[in-house]
Amino acid sequence: MLRTTSSAIVRFTRSLPTAGVPLARGSLPSSSTLILPASPSPQSPLPTSRGMTILSKESAEEYKKENYTTRMAKTRRPVSPHVTIYSFPICAISSITTRVTGCVLSFGAAGIGLVEIFGGNGAALSLMQYIGSGGLGGVGFLGAGVVVAGAKFSVAFPFAYHYLGGLRHLVWDGKPEMLTNVEVEKASYALIGGSILLGSLAAVL
Repeated sequence: MLRTTSSAIVRFTRSLPTAGVPLARGSLPSSSTLILPASPSPQSPLPTSRGMTILSKESAEEYKKENYTTRMAKTRRPVSPHVTIYSFPICAISSITTRVTGCVLSFGAAGIGLVEIFGGNGAALSLMQYIGSGGLGGVGFLGAGVVVAGAKFSVAFPFAYHYLGGLRHLVWDGKPEMLTNVEVEKASYALIGGSILLGSLAAVL
């Protein structure tokens, strides 16, 4: 058993690099000698290790109580600014608006369905006729007209925008060469302007 262990140590130490001192031919290190590799020089590309930070139980509890802003304030390092300070490009605004109008249309359709379910047959139609006739009120004829126009625009704009946005993506799917920064920006302005125009026309009809 001892011989096996000794020979294993000899084979292990033979495989280790020496500290810059070559061994003579045919010589083997003794089993009691431990040969360590040479320590890296200051110019060595090997990464240096970082010391471990040990927190006590009390400091760990205090750390949990502090939010990110408080911890960063103690370090006096700048905090990454909030997303609201950035200026969104028109392409991002048009893409986000497509999703928002889709949600508005979905909730609106669900609301009309619920009115019809709980109000009985024809309840949704009666509600829309009531809103269209100015039943929601307003100061005088002009006020009632503004309410009616606003109600119509709130329905027409999301529908027109989401429909035109779908057509835009359908065109892009067929012609991906149009997906350039300049063309996408032009299409975004056209989408927003066209939807506002169609919504305004529907509001005054």
